[in-house]
Amino acid sequence: MIKKYLFIAFALAGSLLFMSIFGSFKLNIDALQFRVAVQAYGGGYTEVAIPPLGTVRAKTHATPVLINIRLDNIDPEALKNLLGELPERNELIQRGKTALKKAAVLFVLKLFFLAVIGGAFGVYIFRPGTPKKYAAGCLAGLLLAASLMTGTYYSYNTEAFRNPQYQGVLRMAPWMVNLAQETVGKLETLSEQMKHIASNLNTLYARVESLQPPDGHEFDFQILHISDLHNNPAGIDFALRIAELFKVDMIIDTGDISDFGTPLEAVLLDRLTRVKVPYLFIAGNHDSPTIVEKMASLPQVRVINGLIRINGILFYGAPDPASSSTSVIPPDLSAIPRFSRQIEAKLEQVPGGVDILLLHNNRMAYSLAGKAPLILFGHNHQLAVEQVQGSIMVDAGSTGAAGLRGLQAFKVPYSVALLRLKQTENGRPVTISVDSISVGNLEQGFTLEREVFNQDSTSEQQQ
Repeated sequence: MIKKYLFIAFALAGSLLFMSIFGSFKLNIDALQFRVAVQAYGGGYTEVAIPPLGTVRAKTHATPVLINIRLDNIDPEALKNLLGELPERNELIQRGKTALKKAAVLFVLKLFFLAVIGGAFGVYIFRPGTPKKYAAGCLAGLLLAASLMTGTYYSYNTEAFRNPQYQGVLRMAPWMVNLAQETVGKLETLSEQMKHIASNLNTLYARVESLQPPDGHEFDFQILHISDLHNNPAGIDFALRIAELFKVDMIIDTGDISDFGTPLEAVLLDRLTRVKVPYLFIAGNHDSPTIVEKMASLPQVRVINGLIRINGILFYGAPDPASSSTSVIPPDLSAIPRFSRQIEAKLEQVPGGVDILLLHNNRMAYSLAGKAPLILFGHNHQLAVEQVQGSIMVDAGSTGAAGLRGLQAFKVPYSVALLRLKQTENGRPVTISVDSISVGNLEQGFTLEREVFNQDSTSEQQQ
């Protein structure tokens, strides 16, 4: 008796096989292109893969089905058009729902079709049978698919994403994890948070407008030093507004302009097309070859890796070694002495030495104190200016207030350093003063502190 109906088991196996191998489809939602697939799997999980950041995984349903959602591509042109349109939140949600409903209907029909074909294939593999057996195999596959989809639909629990499993770089980004946990299923709450952020940014811009260059000593050249923007568009606008207000001759960015170095983040850098002065950039440990390539394509941007002379000033820039890969990794502290020795050896080969040394990592910068008159760096998000072994050390802090983390809590201030230099009789520049501008508490305004060099040792502070 069991042997008589064994072909049904083969039909069911064939249905599962066909749905697992061919059960995928592409889903386009505005600029984002996803691939959705289902597979026979014992855990009942939903996986959301965002290459190269990693995977978010949660046990969402009771049926033995794995639902895999993978971000396959981002259309840069469509994304720029979307950002340019700035549609209302409700409109975006409605567009997403419409696309999902349409795709879900087509996907279900495809799965039913695969289940039927797979059922017939299973019967054929078992033993070529009669039309009646093929019809029974097709019906068995159809019923299997219907039961799996119905069970998945009614047992699906979106709340499972409140306690998901993370793999890859996402495990290293708690701010991103917290944001995901707080916003899944809470679009209204997210909307209020964004309104609050927008309000604070408007206050920030109002404070920046009130800044005026303080009276100071004579100078020939002004440099705006920024660092660690971390994808914060407000930080970019803040820096460009400061550059315009003070009429700087150059902007120097010492890295970590991105968080993960992905192509999506590269699209956000188009805001820098508004830069009207030379913009020197060295990559930080959060940047990547994709970011470096994008920066090099922007009109005013010069990506520095070695010697460069601009307006009579000789610069040497050394990108963070981690920027050569696509993985976001913390700096290897044990490797800093080796990298510092390599840079020092190159500096010693420059007749008369360089005028300004550009680095990202603060530890590396301090290990090279005394090797250049002026050393600019960032990485640790702590605005600071001091003299060490004859070098003026300028840490720009985080011009992006540590990125989206700063946007949520405002714990790290927006900060930049404005340097004024004067050409000496021998043609070499000397640093006259460094203004540290910090916007921390948006209710109270800004802090501007001036360090004066080669004139007197006084320090002025305005708040």
